[in-house]
Amino acid sequence: MSHRTKSILIGLAAGALLGATFAWVAGNGSDDEERGSAISALGPVDYFQLGISILTLARQFGSMLNRA
Repeated sequence: MSHRTKSILIGLAAGALLGATFAWVAGNGSDDEERGSAISALGPVDYFQLGISILTLARQFGSMLNRA
């Protein structure tokens, strides 16, 4: 298996795990109907911060791979 294919598969698995974790956390708060959904409580700024955090995580992961 080539280095590029292995990197794509690792990225795919990491993205799926991150997405599943985010969905689990967001879905956990929706059990209480009085509070509403955790997703509905998020505003535009929260989505922007989440996007920046994910990009920062990807950059740090890439720099770790470059050092190895």
